[in-house]
Amino acid sequence: MLDKNKIEYFLFRFFNKILLALGLNKSRKLARHIGTFFYYFIPIRKKTVISNLKSAFPEKSLKEIKSIAKKNYQSISITFCELMLLPSLKLSEIKSQVWFDNLDLIRNKISNGKGLIFLTGHFGNWEILVSSIVSYVDAKYHVLVKPQRNEYITRWLRNTRGIGNTNVIEVGISVKEIIKALKAGEVVLIAGDQRGPYEGNRFQFFNRQTALYTGTASIALKTNCDVLLVAIVRQPDYKYKAYVEELNFKELPEDNEKKSIELTQRYISFLEKYVRENPEQYFWMHKLWKY
Repeated sequence: MLDKNKIEYFLFRFFNKILLALGLNKSRKLARHIGTFFYYFIPIRKKTVISNLKSAFPEKSLKEIKSIAKKNYQSISITFCELMLLPSLKLSEIKSQVWFDNLDLIRNKISNGKGLIFLTGHFGNWEILVSSIVSYVDAKYHVLVKPQRNEYITRWLRNTRGIGNTNVIEVGISVKEIIKALKAGEVVLIAGDQRGPYEGNRFQFFNRQTALYTGTASIALKTNCDVLLVAIVRQPDYKYKAYVEELNFKELPEDNEKKSIELTQRYISFLEKYVRENPEQYFWMHKLWKY
């Protein structure tokens, strides 16, 4: 009996070899065409993307929504192809692709030994963020990831994300490992915009209530570490600008749970600001407002 996961992995690696032969720039251009093809002919989750965009931007016409949706497929295809090429790139090459607006702040926070969380979202190319920070500032890094259904692809991604001095922490065993790393003065990178459970807390995201996890904020409060919010924005030339802002811990409620809720809202408001400016670069393919 054929192993579906092995077949998927074979096709995955075959496509990977094609991209390696093309190189980074040509692969990005090919990815745009692939995204367009999927939008029109293999419209996976297209209804979800358009529904999310209508909810987020009720003032936009259907024509505008569909235009953003098509660009969204192109953007996700580019992100996917770049991820497949990351292991083949030198750190100097990755460094040339990403510009940080506040490197001094990053260096100061890493060097103070308190532990640091980089909190981002599924926006731009969140996958390149890990490798690009490593290329600029030497430190011990950890990245929180969710395992894929296909164990072979999960293993490949684990090696991809382990560029430089980076350790992969998988969701499920994460809390103790994250706290241990932060208490050791190390750096943890988290994309914190996954949809939370039905019974979880609600937050304002594009003027609608959505469920989010507050675990990252709770860990930050528990460990007294610093948190830097990061939005990595793809530019017209395919390179990236990473905008960094320190999470504000001032004027918080007295209650710890309410503190976590307020900090999470500040984070998602930060992310929304950049998504509004570049809506095609957000991952709209899951049901943000499912309940």
